[in-house]
Amino acid sequence: MFWIYATLLIILTLWVLLPPLLKKSMIEEDDRRDQNIHIAKEQLAELETSFSNKQMGEDEYLSRRDELEQALYSDVAETSETTVNYAKPSYIGAVIVALLIPLISVGVYSQYGNSQAADPEMAKIAKKVPLTADGKPDIDAMVLGLRRKLDANPNNPEGWYMMGRSYMALKRYKGAVEAFGKLLELQPNDAKVMLFLADAEAMQNRGSMEGHPAELVEKSLSIEPNSITGLWLGGMVAQKQGKHSLAIKRWTSLIPLLDDDATQIAEIKGMIADSKRKLSAGTTVTAPQAITAPVAPTPPSLNDSAKSVAAQSIVVTVSLADKLKSQVKPTDSVFIYAKAMSGPPMPLAAKRIQVKDLPITVTLDDSLAMMPAMKLSAFPNVKIGARVSKSGNAIGANGDLYTEISSVKKGTKQTLVIDSILKK
Repeated sequence: MFWIYATLLIILTLWVLLPPLLKKSMIEEDDRRDQNIHIAKEQLAELETSFSNKQMGEDEYLSRRDELEQALYSDVAETSETTVNYAKPSYIGAVIVALLIPLISVGVYSQYGNSQAADPEMAKIAKKVPLTADGKPDIDAMVLGLRRKLDANPNNPEGWYMMGRSYMALKRYKGAVEAFGKLLELQPNDAKVMLFLADAEAMQNRGSMEGHPAELVEKSLSIEPNSITGLWLGGMVAQKQGKHSLAIKRWTSLIPLLDDDATQIAEIKGMIADSKRKLSAGTTVTAPQAITAPVAPTPPSLNDSAKSVAAQSIVVTVSLADKLKSQVKPTDSVFIYAKAMSGPPMPLAAKRIQVKDLPITVTLDDSLAMMPAMKLSAFPNVKIGARVSKSGNAIGANGDLYTEISSVKKGTKQTLVIDSILKK
C-alpha cells in the first residue's frame, strides 16, 4: 500500500514538471513601429547635438528636422507588424527529469526512510511490545512471553536460540543452559549450537570450561575443524589442560582463517608464544644429581615476584567527566574491564564498582578473569574501558556512559575518563 501511494505522488510530480518542457514556447519579436521610433529619436538627438555645436546652420537644421518628423509620421501611420516565433520543446530535459525524479526519490527513501512505519501490521506488532514504567521495552515480559510460546510449541529452534541469547544478555545462565540444551536436542549435529551451550555452561560455572563445556568444544571441532571460534576456544581448553602442543597446533591452524587481520594474528601469536614457553618449561630435563641430603629450596625474591605480576597487569585510574555527573546516581554500576582486541567478546578481566567510588585506581590482572581459559596474561595487547550502567546490566545499552582505548600493553598505567554516551 505504501509503494502505491509513493508511485502516485511521483506521477503527480512528473505531471506538473513535464508539460512546460514539452510545450512549444511562443516568442514575440519587437514591433517594427517601436523600432522606427527608437531610431528616429537617436537621429533627432544627433541632429540637436550638431546644431548646438554650430556644425550646421539654422535653416539646414529646421529642414532636416522636418524631414525626420515627416518620415516618422509615415512609418507610424502604417500598420504595425508583429512577428511571432516558437521555441522547440526540450525533449532531452523531459527525459532526464522523468528518469531522475523516480530514481532520486526511491534512492533517498531507501537510505533514510522507513516504509514499515506506515504499515498497519507493523503498528499492531509495536503495540504488542510490553513496556516498563519509563517507556522502555520490558525484556523480562518479552522473555516470559517467548517462553510461553515455546512451551506450547517446543519444536521451534529459532525460538530456543532467541531465548538462549536473551538469557545470556540478562546474565541468567541457568536459563541459557536450558534453552541452548533444548536447541541442541533439535539440532544435535550443529557445531555452533555446541559452542553456544559450552559458553553458557562455562558462565554458569563461574567461567570454568572444564568438564562438559570442554567436551562440547572438542565435539564441535570434530564436526567443523576450521571453525574460528572453535579453534580459538579449543586452543584455550587445551592450554588449560596442559596440552600445549595441541593448543599451539590449533592456534597455528587459526591464523590463515583470520583474513590477514593484523590485530587478531598478533594476539594468536602471543598466545602461541606463551604456550611454547610453558611447553619448554614443562619438558626441560635436568641431569641426574648425586643422592644427598635434601636441601630446602631457595624461595624466589618477593621483589622479582612482584615485578612478574606487575608485568602481566594494567593499572587503571578511572574518573567521570564533569559534564556527565548530572546524568548519574551515586549507586549506578560502573564496569571497568579489559577485553581482547578481537575474538571472543568476553572480558579478560573485569571489576564492578559504583559511581560513588569514583575516581578510583584499580589493577586489572588474572585474578579478575571471568574464565580461567581467558586471562589477561595470555594476550599481548588489549583494549580497556569503563562504562556506567544505569540498569546494572553487564551488557552495554543505549544511554550508558563509557570510554574505551585500544592497543594497551600490559605492565602499563592508564587513565580513563568516562566522557561519552553509548549509542547502538
